[in-house]
Amino acid sequence: MNLLSEFNHFKKPQLFEKLSEESQKRILECSVLKKYEKNRLLVQQGDTPKFVYLVMSGSLKTFRINDEGGEATIRMLEPGDTCMEAVMFMGGPSPINVQTLTESETLLIPERIIKTLVFEDTQFSVNLLRIVTRHYKNAMHQIDAMNIKSPLQRIGYYFLLKHIEQGNESLEFKLPFKKQMVANYLGMTPETFSRSLKQMRSMGVTVEEDKISLKDARSLCLFCDSDTAALCADHNKEDCQFCLLH
Repeated sequence: MNLLSEFNHFKKPQLFEKLSEESQKRILECSVLKKYEKNRLLVQQGDTPKFVYLVMSGSLKTFRINDEGGEATIRMLEPGDTCMEAVMFMGGPSPINVQTLTESETLLIPERIIKTLVFEDTQFSVNLLRIVTRHYKNAMHQIDAMNIKSPLQRIGYYFLLKHIEQGNESLEFKLPFKKQMVANYLGMTPETFSRSLKQMRSMGVTVEEDKISLKDARSLCLFCDSDTAALCADHNKEDCQFCLLH
């Protein structure tokens, strides 16, 4: 099976960006494609990871559980995303769990080929560094959000990112995860999440199940910052009133 053709169905995995065909082939020849049922625990806190997981279909989450049983969602993964890269180089047990959120198909890339290519392929090393850097940056955003932003601001920022990712001219887009999962990821209870969604209606943003509807394409621009602006195709255009005000 030519797994590279599967990449046409979702965003190109950052791990494979600009890699030579030879390196891509080496990775795929060493890897195993596996299907998992919903809620399958792939990695448990304390395990020694042996694979990097590339999501081909479905969705995964990484999370931590404290001594009291409280759960904190670290990341939510969509097709094209990978996890366990940084943990693999920590040299110890995993500080996080990895679990499927839906029926999922995942490519398991063995530790040995990851560590071999780090020394043999400069582009592969650069890709890994970029992935780890992005995770670090996202973690900083999460910490800032928990300490500085209100629940409404956290939700607005998250919605804005998803809007940009799915095409920021559209007046409708979908949440890739259930609302309860998003609430946990944003560090709030489902009740607080629901109250904040009601507040957003006055801003022209309505949520029905997993569908977000906007009164206009700029409804979420209030939550824009330097990071989201860098991703937005309309940043600094004359028709974006928010950009003109900043």
